[in-house]
Amino acid sequence: MNINSSRNSLLRARNLRSAKRSRAGRIVSSRTSGTSSSSSTKRTTSSSTSLTKTKQLAMYEKMEKSANSIQDNVEAMLKIGKMTYTDDETGKQAQENDKNNLIKDIKNFVSDFNEVYSDLADIGGVANTAFKKTLDSIVSANKTALKEIGITVSNSGELTIDEKTLTDADFDKVKELFAKEGSFADKVGAKMESIENAAANSLTTLSKLYGATSTYNKYGTSNSYFNGYNTYNTGYSYYNYGNYGSNSGWYF
Repeated sequence: MNINSSRNSLLRARNLRSAKRSRAGRIVSSRTSGTSSSSSTKRTTSSSTSLTKTKQLAMYEKMEKSANSIQDNVEAMLKIGKMTYTDDETGKQAQENDKNNLIKDIKNFVSDFNEVYSDLADIGGVANTAFKKTLDSIVSANKTALKEIGITVSNSGELTIDEKTLTDADFDKVKELFAKEGSFADKVGAKMESIENAAANSLTTLSKLYGATSTYNKYGTSNSYFNGYNTYNTGYSYYNYGNYGSNSGWYF
């Protein structure tokens, strides 16, 4: 399979979905602003329902984006793993530069991994739970080796980096986990392709079902037409959906 072609197709599909959700959002926003209700309870319920729908779209978009980012990181790290170095100063400097780049990619990898893992847990469902268990299995099989280079697993299943330990770790050990075919990172990256596809399919389905736009776009900013409804009667009070990123652990 041509990976670049597959990812380009996913990117085109993502942009098309974003445009459709944006148009749908303007339509829904217009209808909402022009409709009055005789009951404050009905208004509150309607706003709450719409916000929940928007939240689902936002979480799947972030999952899709982060899963794609992990695949890009893995591709870059595998290239570093194939590099060879001479014994002179030029070779040593090239190796040092590659190690720094690899560490930077690992940090991005861990950040995106935690985003995907958290969203899988928060959204739930059979498919997402299965993906989460697969990631748990991959992490568990490499837990000891990861710890040796400064990456530990929290009780919630997310990854944590000790930057000093990672920086001081043996370069070959780091490459074995993140820059080799069949490595920990390579296996996670392969699974992320399935997760990205599943998130994309969910976005398409939810967009057709809800006809609403997300609070999140690929630039990490809010485009929600629901921004401003900060208080509603659902038990989750004073929540601003125009600032989704700070509340990614909520379940809907």
